[in-house]
Amino acid sequence: MTAAIERERVVFPKDWTFDLAEEMVEAIAHEFAPAEVVAELARRINGKPQAEAVAEAEAYFADHGHRWMGRTIELGEKYRDRTYEVLLAAAEATGELAFPHVPERFIEIAYLSTQPLYSLPIVENTRHCFAFKMVFCDTYRALEEQCGDAMAAALPCRKSCLAAVDRAFRDKGFDVEVVQDSSLADGEFCQFTSRRREAASGA
Repeated sequence: MTAAIERERVVFPKDWTFDLAEEMVEAIAHEFAPAEVVAELARRINGKPQAEAVAEAEAYFADHGHRWMGRTIELGEKYRDRTYEVLLAAAEATGELAFPHVPERFIEIAYLSTQPLYSLPIVENTRHCFAFKMVFCDTYRALEEQCGDAMAAALPCRKSCLAAVDRAFRDKGFDVEVVQDSSLADGEFCQFTSRRREAASGA
């Protein structure tokens, strides 16, 4: 019988954390709560013709997505966790990994802070492409409840996701094309794909 080898217990420094900061998550959740975001939209488009209301909703959500991700990046850099620090060090040492993993971190923070998710469902994660899907979305639900089925079916909220994801990559130095592959309005989930433009062009 061989003796069991006792492994030395690893003790991390007290200032290391591998979890998202609660203060950060709570701040984003408070500032960009889907129900309140949609409530503001509902006030703006109340009584307007459908076509005009949809156009205004799309512009509203595009601006929202840009601000939402901007705030997420600001707070995400302020509240750095050990996982992010290790990722940055690895990316600098190898010249790889930054795409898509650095922007992905902020995309995950944004959605985990505002949507009923335990983790962001990743569909593809490669050096050329990042794709994820949303099966449950409180923003879409709020649109149905506060603005009606017709507005929800127009899916103006997609503009928020497209703008947010685009900003996450561009603010971190990556030129991407962000597209929506599927929609909750006519399917089981929304899916968004980001491709590096050199990859999309065959480079």
